[in-house]
Amino acid sequence: MDAEGAELEVLIGLSSQICKVIPEDFAQEIEHSQIKEKFVKRLVDVLNAHMKPSAHCPGIRRVIVQHAIYLMEFNSRYANDFHKCWMVEALSMIERTPSRSENYRLVSGDTGLMEHNTPLSTLVARAKELMGRERVRGTSSVT
Repeated sequence: MDAEGAELEVLIGLSSQICKVIPEDFAQEIEHSQIKEKFVKRLVDVLNAHMKPSAHCPGIRRVIVQHAIYLMEFNSRYANDFHKCWMVEALSMIERTPSRSENYRLVSGDTGLMEHNTPLSTLVARAKELMGRERVRGTSSVT
């Protein structure tokens, strides 16, 4: 969790794929080791630190948003954890600072190669939808 830059992007991407393939085991591990809140906060903090896309780690925002989606799709309670860390605001900032390069798996100079199937803007909309759905569910159960 102390990695930075490109190394951090790779580690979050790997973590995201593990979460996608075996979400139960992933969630169980971060909850049993009592790092869930710290992990969620770190994802949001890294997202906030990369509000402007950079050539150094062009896919970091995408892997973080994907990871958040996988966690919230597995268990909607993660939406509350992300809300507490101001994830909606971070997602809104991504919407305001789009980068064409983030829609490609590989970028060479100014040319994007191997376009992702899903644009980052679609992933951001999905994450916000999942967070909004849980917020509505959370408030309706309180009243």
